[in-house]
Amino acid sequence: MKPTLTLVTALLLAPLAALQADDAPKPAVKVTQELLNSIHITPKLIFDPMPAYGQKHLPFAMSSSLEVTSKGRLWTCWAGGEDGPNAYLLASYSDDQGKSWRDPVFVIDPQAHISKTGKLPEFSYTVETGLGPKLRKISIGTRLGSFWCDPKGRLWLFFHQSVGMFDGSCSNWFVRCDDPDAEKPVWTEPVYIGFGASLNKPIVRKNGEWILPVSLWERWHIDKPFADCYHELDAVRGANVFVSDDEGGHWRYRGGIIYKDSCFNEHTVAELNDGRLWMLSRGMKATFQSFSDDGGKTWEPQSTAFPHVNSKAVIRRLQSGNLLVIRHGQDITKATPKRQELTAFLTTDEGKTWSGKLLLDERINVSYPDIAQAPNGDIYVHYDRDRAGAAEILFARFREEDVQAGKLVSKDAALKNLVKSKLGMNRGGMDAKTSPQEPR
Repeated sequence: MKPTLTLVTALLLAPLAALQADDAPKPAVKVTQELLNSIHITPKLIFDPMPAYGQKHLPFAMSSSLEVTSKGRLWTCWAGGEDGPNAYLLASYSDDQGKSWRDPVFVIDPQAHISKTGKLPEFSYTVETGLGPKLRKISIGTRLGSFWCDPKGRLWLFFHQSVGMFDGSCSNWFVRCDDPDAEKPVWTEPVYIGFGASLNKPIVRKNGEWILPVSLWERWHIDKPFADCYHELDAVRGANVFVSDDEGGHWRYRGGIIYKDSCFNEHTVAELNDGRLWMLSRGMKATFQSFSDDGGKTWEPQSTAFPHVNSKAVIRRLQSGNLLVIRHGQDITKATPKRQELTAFLTTDEGKTWSGKLLLDERINVSYPDIAQAPNGDIYVHYDRDRAGAAEILFARFREEDVQAGKLVSKDAALKNLVKSKLGMNRGGMDAKTSPQEPR
């Protein structure tokens, strides 16, 4: 079932929440409109995060994104603190192809900002965990972000805010840096896009449109106090795309698909040579796919792209015109039992066959890849390992010929390059061997 543009327009203009009938189950805490509105308080970038975040961000790291600027600077961002409601986003960059990295140059921590406004109520609620009931204090955070360089060389960061783990809507934002190679990069104020979260990069279509993947998660992901909120968004609770026809000045909902047996969506989109959009999306036991021949307004019924462990896989069009997919497992027809064997697959015929593969990291607990390509053709794949143990953010650097050969053959190719670990940022000379090799 596909929501119409009329319905979505109404949804975007609807109240922020719809608390249900009097006989509906009542949350343990009072969910007020003021609380729901807090996701729309404009976030702030903290440009002097040290020493406040110097040690506390080290024990946990969840990969978000990496991008390469026109002059070769690498920008990375990842979630710190936890994969939960108190998470925050950290950003850093490297000017030597990732051999060394700066301390985080800015942090987005909604809780740190909004708590100062006094607009976030003070209350706690109980959640069930694998270790039994746990008392959780209400908070607002962000754990998702995506860097992207547009055709003009401007660097965008898309990120979300949510009250609790997921309040049922969350809010999607961007900031932009027009000179990301500057000695002191300057960022715009955050700009609100709409509901949902963008975990992956936009694409630019041949007709000039920009297409941004936006996830709005299923109701079963909603945090306990908000279980009865935002029913007006149920028709678009899936893998969506927003569109801009003025180079990111304005974004509007275009369409989407609600996948059966989906899990967080985490979808990426590529435009095929025939003009169709090809979407890959995370499922419980497979990576799902769908196609759109009208620019994302409507989508064909879902099918399975390939069996896959319950984790993110990504696709991106390369400068050569070929498509690159990063997924778990060296056999594209089988799913791995765990998040292991992060592998690059190349297709030269729009996904009909896979002409090359390259194993990037054979270990377990590697996940959440992102793809970037430098102007010189180098390909970067950014990911995490053992989030709450080694707390590593890593990247692989290679070229298409390495994927075709099934091994590293290009001059500067290297795997398991370290950005950070629980020991700190890679200052140069540190590699993955410096950190514990086995997850705790």
